[in-house]
Amino acid sequence: MADKTVKKVSDGNENIRSKDKKRGSGLERRLISLAFWPMILMGIVITIASYFIFVYNTQNEVRRNLTNAANSLRIHYDRTFPGDYTVEQDSKGQYKLLKGGTDISDTNEILDEFKAATGMEYAFFYLDVSMLTTIKDGNGERILYATAQPFVSDAVIKNNKTSFYNNIVLDKSKYFGIYLPLENADGTTIGMLFAGKSTYEVEKESMRAILWVPLITVIFSVIGALISTIPSKDIIKTINKEKKFLAEIAAGNLSASMDEKILHRKDELGDMAKFTQSVQRFIKDMIERDALTKLYTRRVGQSKINYTQYQLEEAGVHYCVCMADIDFFKNFNDTYGHDCGDLVLRETARIFNENMIGKGYTIRWGGEEFLVIYEDFDLDKAYAHLCMIRQKILENIIEYQGQKLSVTMTFGLTQGDNRSIDEVIKEADSLLYIGKQGGRNRIVTSRDASENKDELAGIREKQKNTIKI
Repeated sequence: MADKTVKKVSDGNENIRSKDKKRGSGLERRLISLAFWPMILMGIVITIASYFIFVYNTQNEVRRNLTNAANSLRIHYDRTFPGDYTVEQDSKGQYKLLKGGTDISDTNEILDEFKAATGMEYAFFYLDVSMLTTIKDGNGERILYATAQPFVSDAVIKNNKTSFYNNIVLDKSKYFGIYLPLENADGTTIGMLFAGKSTYEVEKESMRAILWVPLITVIFSVIGALISTIPSKDIIKTINKEKKFLAEIAAGNLSASMDEKILHRKDELGDMAKFTQSVQRFIKDMIERDALTKLYTRRVGQSKINYTQYQLEEAGVHYCVCMADIDFFKNFNDTYGHDCGDLVLRETARIFNENMIGKGYTIRWGGEEFLVIYEDFDLDKAYAHLCMIRQKILENIIEYQGQKLSVTMTFGLTQGDNRSIDEVIKEADSLLYIGKQGGRNRIVTSRDASENKDELAGIREKQKNTIKI
C-alpha cells in the first residue's frame, strides 16, 4: 500500500515537472511576477504623484500666464487711455467707466482681442462691480454690474494686494483667476482687473498631459518581465544581496554598503539598488541629524566619538575635543521668543557645518551647547581653526523682526589622549566653564588651564552643583 502511495506521489511530481517545462520554471514565473506587479504598483504611485505634481506646476504656470496677461492688458490701457479711472452716470441712468476722462465702457474690442490671443477671460471692476468684461452669459450677453465676492474685494481693494484663486466662481462657472488692484495717481485703489481661465479647461489639459505616465509604466513593466526571464542564478544572487542590504537597514545598520557590481548594473535591479541606497542616505541623515540645526544628534555623535577614540588607540590618529556654548542664549529666548532662539541656533550651526567639512564633525550636545571633534588635529591646529570659526560667528549679523543681533560663543578645547572619551569631554566642559566664568566670548585650551591644575579640579567639583546659563 505504501509503495503505491509513493508511486502516486512520484507520478504527481513528474506531472508537475512536465507542466513546468511546458510553461517555464516556477522560479522564472515568480521572477516575472516580482518584476511585473511591484512595477505596476510603483506605476500607480508614480501616476498619482505625477498627477498632483503636474497639477501643482500647471497651477503655477497658469498663475504666471494670468499675471502676465493681466499686466499686459493694464499697461495697454494705461498707454492708450492715460489718466485716472472714474465712473459717471449718463442721461439714461447708465453707468460708464472712464479712464482719463475717456469712456472705455465700449472698448470691448480690445478685451476681445486679448481674449482671442490668450484664451483668457477679462473684466474691469470699479470697486467690486464689473464694468467691462469678456465673460458672457448663456444668451451671449456680457455680464456687467456683477459684484465680486467680498473676500476678493477685501483682499485686493482694501489690502491693495494682487490675489490668485484656483476655484473662483463667476456666473456659475469656476475659474483660475488673478485680480490686480487698479490704482489712480493718488495711490487710491479704485477697482480690480481680473484675468481668468476656466478650471475645466485647465484640468482637461492636465489630464491630457498626464496620460503618458500609465503608458510608460506599462512599457517598463513589460521590460522588467522580459529581463526577469534571464537565467536565474545571477538575478537570484543580485536579489539576495539587495535583500540582505535591506535587512541590514531594517535592523538598524544604516552604514551597510551595497555591492558595487549591483550599483553598476544597467537594468531595473541596478536602479532599485541606487534608489535603495538613496533611501538609506535619506533615513540615515534624518536619524543622525538634529532637525533644527542639521548637526549630528547626541546619540549618533556618541557612536562617532567612540570610533574616533578607537582610531587613536588603534592607529594613533590624534583628535581634539571642543565644548562650545552660545553666550547668553537664554536672553534671546526671553527677549525675542523661541523662534528667535531657533534662528540663532540654526545660523550658528550653519557656520559649523560649512567650516567643519574635512576637519571633523559637530554634535548638538545640549540645548545651545555644541561638541566639536577635530580628527587628525593637534591642539595648535584645532585652536587656529576654532579662532576662525569664532571670528565668523562674531561677524555674522542675524536679523530678526527688524533687530540686528550678534552672537558670541565660549569654547573649551582639549587634546584627546588615552583617557576615556568621557574624561576628555568632561575636561572640555570644564574649560568651557572657565571661559564662562572668565567673561565669555573666548577660547580656553587645556594648555591655558594646565598652569593651575587645582583651579581646574575645583571647577570640575563646582560644576556638579551649578546650572549653566
